[in-house]
Amino acid sequence: MHKGRAIVTEMTVGPVGELLALDLWNADDAATVASALGVALPGPGQAEGAVLRIGPRRWWLVGTNFDRAGLAAALNGTGVVSAVAGGWVHVQLSGVGWRDLIMQSGLIDAEDAGFGPGTVAVTPLSHARCVVHVRAATQCDVFVPASYADHCLSAWRAMGAKAVA
Repeated sequence: MHKGRAIVTEMTVGPVGELLALDLWNADDAATVASALGVALPGPGQAEGAVLRIGPRRWWLVGTNFDRAGLAAALNGTGVVSAVAGGWVHVQLSGVGWRDLIMQSGLIDAEDAGFGPGTVAVTPLSHARCVVHVRAATQCDVFVPASYADHCLSAWRAMGAKAVA
C-alpha cells in the first residue's frame, strides 16, 4: 500500500534469455565495438534498443541478435564478452503504479522527468542490486539477481503487484 492505495502493477516473470555483458578496458575502443554491433554504444543511464549501459565501461546486450564471436574478434583483446543470463531473472512491470513500486522498494526517484523510455538505472530494490530499463511510460524491465528473485517478488506482491505469468 502507498498512501492508502494499492499499487496497480502487473508482474510478468521469466528467464532472461540471452544476456551478454560487454566490458571494455578502454573507453576509446567504443567506436570499434559500436561498428561491430551496428549501433552506437549508449551513454551513461541510457539504452539503445537492446544495448543497455549498466556501468562506466559495461554494457548488456539483451537478446539473440548479437554475434558473440564477431564481437570478441572486434575487441581484439581490449575487452571481453561474457554470457551472464544464468545469474538474473527478468521481471516486466506494467501499469500505472510501477514507479511507486520501485520507489518503495529502493533508493530511486522514478518520477524524475529524465527517467523515461530508453533510460537505465542500476539501483538497490528490495535489498538487491537490480537493473531497471524503462520501456514505456507504463512499463519497465527489471533484471533481478536470481538469488534475490524470490525475496523481491514476495516484497512486490505484498505491495500489491499482481503476477500475470
